Amino acid sequence: MSESSVPKSTLTGTARVEAFSDGVMAIAITLLILNIQVPEHEPGHLLRSLGHIWPAYLAYLASFMTIGVVWMNHHTFFGRLRRIDHVLRWWNLMLLLGVSLVPFPTIVVADALAHGSHRDAVVAVALYGIVGVIMTLPWAPMWWQLERRPEMLKAGLGPDYARRERWRAWPGLLVYAMTIGIGFLSPIIALVLFLLVSTFYGVNNKGWSSPSDPDPDEQDED
Repeated sequence: MSESSVPKSTLTGTARVEAFSDGVMAIAITLLILNIQVPEHEPGHLLRSLGHIWPAYLAYLASFMTIGVVWMNHHTFFGRLRRIDHVLRWWNLMLLLGVSLVPFPTIVVADALAHGSHRDAVVAVALYGIVGVIMTLPWAPMWWQLERRPEMLKAGLGPDYARRERWRAWPGLLVYAMTIGIGFLSPIIALVLFLLVSTFYGVNNKGWSSPSDPDPDEQDED
C-alpha cells in the first residue's frame, strides 16, 4: 500500500505521543525510589538494617533498568517513524499502561523477599512477571502495524524491516512468562532474570537493523 492511497487525515505527527510517553516513563521511574524507605533500627545499627533490605535494592535496580530500557527502545522506535495512526497510538497507550504498573510489583517483591514467606515471594515474583508480560506484549503488534502500513516508516524502511523488528519482542515476552514458573523454585533467580532481559534489550536497543538502515536520530526531512 502506498502512502498516496492512504487518507493523510488518518496519519499524524509523533511529537505529542512521544512527549506524553516520556512524561509517563519519567514519573514511573521516579516513583521507584519512593519504594525504598529508611528501615527501622536501633541506635548504632543503621548499617545492619540497611543491609537487611537488600531485596529492595535489587528490585529497584531491576525495575529502573526495565523502564530505562523501555524508554531507550521507545526512542528508537519513534526515531524510525515519520507518521503515526490511531492503532499505533492505542498500542503505545497499552505499553505505557504496563510501564506505569511497574512501581507496584516492585515494592511488593521487595517487601515479600525481605519480610514475607517463600509463598509470599512466589506470588510477588509472579505478579512482577505478569506486569512484565503486559509491558512487553504491545511491541509485537506495534511493529506488525508498521508491517501493514509501512508508509508510517521513514524513507528506506519497509515491511521487511518491520517484520524483523517484530521478532525482537518475543524473547522478552517468553522470558517474563517463563520466570513466573521459575519464581516457584527461586524468586531471587527470577528477579535476576528480569534484570538480564532488560540488559539484553538495552544492549541491542537500536534494533536488528542493517547497515543500510537510516539513523533513527536523524531528523526527517519530509
